[in-house]
Amino acid sequence: MEVDRDNVPDDPGEKKGISDQPTRRKAKSTRRSGIRTVLLIALVSLLVLVVAVIWILPGYVDPVTRLEDDDAGARKVDATPPSESETRRARYKREAEKALQQYLKRQAVMEAREVSIWGGPEYDNALQAVAEADASFAIESFEQAKTGYQAATRLLEALEESTPERLQKALTEGEIALERFDADAARRQFQIALALDSGNEQARAGAARAGNIEQLSRLLNRAREAEAKNDLASAHALLEQAVDLDPLASGARSERDRVSAEIEARRFSKLMSEALTAMENGRFEAAGQALSAAEAIHGDAPGVADARGRLKLAVQQQKISEHRTRAEKFAQAERWHESSRELDAVLAIDPQAQFAVQGLAQSRRLAKLHDQLNAWLQDPDRLRSSQPKANARTLLDAEVSNLDKGPRLQQKFDQLAALVALAETPVAVALVSDGLTDVTINRIGRFGKFEQKTVPLLPGKYVVLGSRTGYRDVRFELNVRLGSATPSLVVKCGERV
Repeated sequence: MEVDRDNVPDDPGEKKGISDQPTRRKAKSTRRSGIRTVLLIALVSLLVLVVAVIWILPGYVDPVTRLEDDDAGARKVDATPPSESETRRARYKREAEKALQQYLKRQAVMEAREVSIWGGPEYDNALQAVAEADASFAIESFEQAKTGYQAATRLLEALEESTPERLQKALTEGEIALERFDADAARRQFQIALALDSGNEQARAGAARAGNIEQLSRLLNRAREAEAKNDLASAHALLEQAVDLDPLASGARSERDRVSAEIEARRFSKLMSEALTAMENGRFEAAGQALSAAEAIHGDAPGVADARGRLKLAVQQQKISEHRTRAEKFAQAERWHESSRELDAVLAIDPQAQFAVQGLAQSRRLAKLHDQLNAWLQDPDRLRSSQPKANARTLLDAEVSNLDKGPRLQQKFDQLAALVALAETPVAVALVSDGLTDVTINRIGRFGKFEQKTVPLLPGKYVVLGSRTGYRDVRFELNVRLGSATPSLVVKCGERV
């Protein structure tokens, strides 16, 4: 066996990066395979030559030569058998060859898994170990070659057992490279991960993300420039593009969220300023709209609650002022019921408003006086009865001098006083009879027989009766009204019994 020329050191000027290591490893493996192929061909040729010598050559030599050869063979048979060291040496050779075969099988499996991509220095160590074993085999140091092949096989086995850890490491370092925007490192790590597990979804996604790193970096840089110019809207739009490009990029998401928060903070501040300005100018509806918009952004901000309280108080004060103004106008017009309703509305907002408490009591008292006076004035005939007339007189005699009655109320008092005076003034009622009928007015008295009589009667309703012997009695109702003349009444009995 020849010495493996793969042990010749590479050009020191070449780079030792991971991208060219697989190529050198494949080249070394190819050269070793070529050496082993040449050795195998040489071995086969040697066997063919031995067969030719044993079976073919004797037919071409003369008997004497064959006899000499037979003598030589006899002498060989009589020669000393192989020594123990030669036998041990042959066994070591077979064991070395067997160890080599085991290594080659393991290497074939590992090469199928692209070990040259992810094996790193450990795989280089295995290649070095087998190269040294090849060199030992070439100088017929079979025991040492066997040990070297076995060591190389163990290195491959250990390398295979480390694939889960290597996969996780490649994925982790790939993600870190993505966060650092190191496209080359990210691609390299995810290439290693895919070589270890071609179906790994995280590795596939990471490789795809690595392809977008440069564009993602450009978007982030443009967003920073826009933010530096105070153009937050453009910065946010660029960051949204970055997140759409790589939804898993935590840096892009955090930047977008930060800019979004800054935009909201500025909008919140602007809305609060608009609300306060609107309140100062009495534009409460606009202030409420601005505060509602601010609440939607930061509802838990202390400033919102404080402004909301101030707005509520300002709105209440405005409503109280409006009700008070209307109440005063109604009071001036002596429309006390309307004034009372406005003052009630004030107390519904602020039960402690003293002007409303005091004003409401007076408004209700005056409204009640108006209602009482209106009842007499709208039905003055009630004064013809003694009790209602007494009630009216009591109302007129009541102490109302402390009230600001106003012209309308004073007018109604004057009207009622005039009606009471009329109700206490008798009205001349003309009675006409035949001189034969006795005339009686209930509750007034008997007037006897007459032909014509004038009787003074207070306003009211009376029953006039007439009676005559042999004749049917007559009965009349006399309605004496206030302040109006009463027509004459004819009272006589004309129907015989």
